[in-house]
This record gives sequence, structure tokens and C-alpha cells, in this order.
Amino acid sequence: MSLAALAASAALASWSGSASAAGTDDYPARPIRMVVPASAGSSADTAARAFAQKLAETVGKPVVVENKVGAGGRIGAAEVARATPDGYTLLYGTSITQALYPAIGQNVSYDPLKDFEALGQTFWFATAVVCNAQVPFNDFKSMVAYAKSKPGQLTFANSGNGGGNHFSTELLATMAGIKIHHVPFRGNAPGIQAVLGRVVDCTLQTEIKPFVESGQLRAFATTGKERDPRFSNVPTVEELGIAGYVSTWWHAVYAPAGTPPAVRRKLESAVKLVAQDPAVAARTADIGLRPQYLPPDQVTQRTQADIATFKRIAAESRIELE
Repeated sequence: MSLAALAASAALASWSGSASAAGTDDYPARPIRMVVPASAGSSADTAARAFAQKLAETVGKPVVVENKVGAGGRIGAAEVARATPDGYTLLYGTSITQALYPAIGQNVSYDPLKDFEALGQTFWFATAVVCNAQVPFNDFKSMVAYAKSKPGQLTFANSGNGGGNHFSTELLATMAGIKIHHVPFRGNAPGIQAVLGRVVDCTLQTEIKPFVESGQLRAFATTGKERDPRFSNVPTVEELGIAGYVSTWWHAVYAPAGTPPAVRRKLESAVKLVAQDPAVAARTADIGLRPQYLPPDQVTQRTQADIATFKRIAAESRIELE
């Protein structure tokens, strides 16, 4: 038996043992539904499917991924918040659905802290500032200079007003002292295509590695604290002179509030095992997702901190949801 197989076997035994100790040998007795409030093919969807496959192996029952799009993910999140809290409906949530939208407070029918029970964080990611190959500047600093010389003429695609890359872009513009023109699309993929087609100048995205490698897009900066391993020669925004600019996002798994403690503990144990599995991390590396497990209490703390930050940015930049 290979080392990987031995590790998987040990993990499953550990999980089964914790299940027996919790007195939940009959859970799960049927397939688990995992709602993903993002479109098929998105980074959240790719991560959720990799996670769900390994989770199914861990718990011994199918984990069925269901994409629930609409209102930037709020529809899917709200559905899970209202679901029967029996452990058979989970949310593959993000900092967009659980912190950003609730911070703005418009058209959000759920409370991210009261209506859900965090089971653990799975990934985090930064984005890259990418522009089409025909823009009249060659690097980040000349992009900023161009935007200052032509206020409001530099265009940036986003995945919808009030979405994650809208926030990241607006924060960048505010801190760089420039005025840009936001062009909203319904999702990340249409925005990327608009930049590739030279309809829009630039965007902040993570799912762009093939386009950068082919020369169709040029990466001028990344938004994390450290450089993105996929683009090690591309500096961060902070390195390029915008002190304090860091914009990253995260994924986490949730159950509806009121899930029985024994079931919740079993799910927490399984989520921890899957989130730390190297095979899951390998399937998401090329789209910029980086594994980072955080236990439920730390997910809650991070959510609270992010809500406060997003509220401040929204007030300063006057960002509103559609």
C-alpha cells in the first residue's frame, strides 16, 4: 500500500472513530447536498467539486454539488440558511456571501453569523491585475499614470456591482488615487472574455493563468501580501508602491444553524481532514486557490473582522449592490 493510501486509510479510521465517539454511527445515512452559490466552472465551483469528491470518500456517502446562482450567490446562501438543520444540506460559502454582502446590508435575507454554523475554512486566494495586450501602457505604474492623466477612461471588468473583484478594484483605485470606469458582467468568465476581446481594458481575476502564459493578457500586479506562486515574476501591489493594499478572499463550509452537535462535530472532523488533503490542493493550484484550514471559531472571527473592513470600504467608496 502506498504512503498516500495509508494516510487516507488512517484519516478515514480517525474520522470513523470520532463519529462513533460522538454517537452518530447512522450519519450520514443518505447523500449530502452541497450548495455552491456560484456558476459552474468558476473557481468556487472547481474547489467545491474537488472538496465534495474527497468529502464523499471520507464520509462514505455521495456529496452532490448543486450550483445555485443568482444575486451574486445570495440566493444559494439564503436557501441553505433556511434548510432543515440535519447535516444533509451544506453551503460551500465564500467571503463574498458570508462577509462582503452582509457588510453592505442590502438585499441579504440571512445573517452570516446567526443562520450558519461554520465547519472550517478550506482555501484562500488573491487576484491579479491583468489587462489586454493592446492597452497603451506596459506595467502597473504606467497604468496608474495613464489613469491619472485620463480620469474615468480606464475600464475594469467586474463580476457584478458589489462583487468581490468590484470591491478589490475600487479599493485599489481609492488607494492609488485614480478614477476608473467599472464595467459589470454576470460572473467572472464574461468579464475575462471582454478583456480578452479588448472591449474592456483590465480586470482583477484569479482564473487567468493560461491567458497570461499565452500572452493574451498581461499581469501587472497581484493583490496578496506575498507574490502568487503562479506568477513569481509579477510583483504585488504593495511592492509597487501602494502601501497597505492587500485584497484576498476565502472559502469555507457551513451547515445551517441548529444542526445537532454530534452531527456538526462529525462534519467538522471530516472538513478538517479534506481541507488538509494534498490531493484536493493539487486540483486547485492552477486557478490560484491556496489551501488554508481554519477551525470554526477562527472562521467566525475572520468573518467578523472582514465584515468590519468591508463596511468601512463600502462607506468610503460608496459601493452599493445592484
